[in-house]
Amino acid sequence: MTSDQKKAIRDWRQTAWLVGVIVLAALLRFAGLRWGLPNHLHSYSYHPDEFLTLGAAFGSIYMGRSILPRFYNYPSLYIYLAALAIAMGMGYGIAANAGAVYLCARTVTALMGVGAVVATYWAGRELFGPMESLFAAVILAVAPLHVQHSHFATVDVPSTLFIAAALGFACLILKRGNWRDYLIAGAMAGLAAGTKYNAALVVLSVIAAHFLRDKRLRESIIDIKLWAALGSCIAAFVISTPACVLDTSAFINGITYEMHHTSQGHGLVFAGTGNGFLYTFTNSLWYGLGPFVAVLFLIALAWAILKRDKRVLMLFAFAVPYYAMISLSQVRFARYALPLFPVVALLCAWAMTGLGKALDRKLGPAMKLMWIADCIFVLLLTVLYTAQVVKPFILPDVRDRAAEWVMDNVPKGSSIAIPDLPWFYSPPLSKDFGFGAIPQREEALDKTPYKLKLMSRENWTDADWVIISSYETDDAVRLHNNKSLSNNDRKQVDHTLRDMALIQEHYRVRRSFPTRLQQRNLPHDMRYASPSITIYQRVK
Repeated sequence: MTSDQKKAIRDWRQTAWLVGVIVLAALLRFAGLRWGLPNHLHSYSYHPDEFLTLGAAFGSIYMGRSILPRFYNYPSLYIYLAALAIAMGMGYGIAANAGAVYLCARTVTALMGVGAVVATYWAGRELFGPMESLFAAVILAVAPLHVQHSHFATVDVPSTLFIAAALGFACLILKRGNWRDYLIAGAMAGLAAGTKYNAALVVLSVIAAHFLRDKRLRESIIDIKLWAALGSCIAAFVISTPACVLDTSAFINGITYEMHHTSQGHGLVFAGTGNGFLYTFTNSLWYGLGPFVAVLFLIALAWAILKRDKRVLMLFAFAVPYYAMISLSQVRFARYALPLFPVVALLCAWAMTGLGKALDRKLGPAMKLMWIADCIFVLLLTVLYTAQVVKPFILPDVRDRAAEWVMDNVPKGSSIAIPDLPWFYSPPLSKDFGFGAIPQREEALDKTPYKLKLMSRENWTDADWVIISSYETDDAVRLHNNKSLSNNDRKQVDHTLRDMALIQEHYRVRRSFPTRLQQRNLPHDMRYASPSITIYQRVK
């Protein structure tokens, strides 16, 4: 067999493996894509942020025929892509209702999630080699948080596509540095920023690649290609989010709102979560990657410190500042870590193959095979873990089941106590129950066939029924013995715990709908798909 024939066989096998990884990534992301969509019970989706992106994409862009979304808490690129998908759905007659409109936007996210896997594969091939590229693609393909949030019409997963592409072109700058590499790397960084503002930090990897090309500092600084890359980054951002120049005041208000939110916290959700740098790993990455890949990531970090490879330094130029930024925030949603996932996948894949070769040299091929087998076992365990995360998307939602039980078993006109304004975690007692911003949720209280009492505002202990979601009590239980809470947070915790004690004293459980997620300690935004609902009846 000639060398050309051997190469053709290797290429064919590589392509076959890549196709298999893409199919796996697509299956995990498209399975249950219709989860929580508007139906006969509720007119909104069960994700708390989708109405924001859909409102801008459908209301402002598609219906309003405007280039400006008028919503700038997020950049505009994903909103434009969602609006395009909606327009295509409308044009072909497949987006005939609210659920189908949501589904069009979610399809964009799922496709971009699969695209991120492909882009990570390509970046791995350019950075390290064919084996590393396949491992990196598999890691991202099965990463639980990436898979889960590929089901939502939100910006976090789409940003990973452009981040992975920017990293790949940054590698080309490191290797050869022609004009095309600089311009496209900058453009990809700009599109990443146009999808998720803080993803703009990936441009640091582009800059690092330039300075790591063994050039003298002065020559590097004045090199026109570097400035062309930065100009390309800015141009791509402006094109993808034109409001930064066309609607500057509203654009600034959107950004400053998000900055204020991340600095002020999110109620009790992240109170008492300790050091942000530790929390990002032990919460966002531990559950978002799966415990097995998270441990592999720690091994990869140790290997990177030992090897001090220029390619890894280029990845760190983005990953380290980004990790620090999200760790310093007072709002610590797991999804904020998603832009790190292409880097994590690349580093883990590099360490898997690098350590395998080192073990082969030092201890023989048997140890290498054992290490590779362990890595494959880790990936298989992660697939099983991710399957559990995807499971609630496929089964009937517990909120729907709880609402149907209430309507079948609780007499109309009965008084029902709920902890506070209903939201995405509440069973829908009317079509708009729990939808939208606070004024909309207030208005929906009077549109149910029941007399609702808010436990946070009035005496409720004479109510006939009580409905509790785990989202309304879990944080108070977690913070029960925490001594570092602010006065306001302590009052809220004590109030919730007193209410729970009163429920235990005067009510009995009539029906419970437990979460379908196996891991109860998942991060806040990994539990969106399946809260627990408990329905109590007053003891006469």
